[in-house]
Amino acid sequence: MKKLFLAAAVLGVVSLSSCKSEKEKVDAKVENTQENVAETVTDQVEAGKETIDKVAEVAKDFPTFANPEANDWAKRYAELAGEMKVAATAGDQAKLAELTKKAVDLSTELQKITQKLSPDDAKKLQEWSAEIQKQLTK
Repeated sequence: MKKLFLAAAVLGVVSLSSCKSEKEKVDAKVENTQENVAETVTDQVEAGKETIDKVAEVAKDFPTFANPEANDWAKRYAELAGEMKVAATAGDQAKLAELTKKAVDLSTELQKITQKLSPDDAKKLQEWSAEIQKQLTK
């Protein structure tokens, strides 16, 4: 009886200690994964903020035009660019799809507006919008 009790006690101790060791390994892996995810998210947020700042910097310096429609269009395009970058950084695909539709509408409107502008203003508007587009694709 003593041998049976001793064998059961040894088996219990061994099984409890091996479970504890496995639990510690799993806990360590989970903690490492959580740290990696947190670092990745932080890096992505920082990169997104930098890009948003660049887009905002370009967008805030939008040129002025003799045509008020062009000024209004530039303001709306700058706002749209900022919203698109925020949505892209957040990974919000539904918002991006909605904003892309707005961008297409603004592009169509741009073609109509550039026909009404002087050649210098049209060139300035095209270059400015291309610079913002370049910032968005980075």
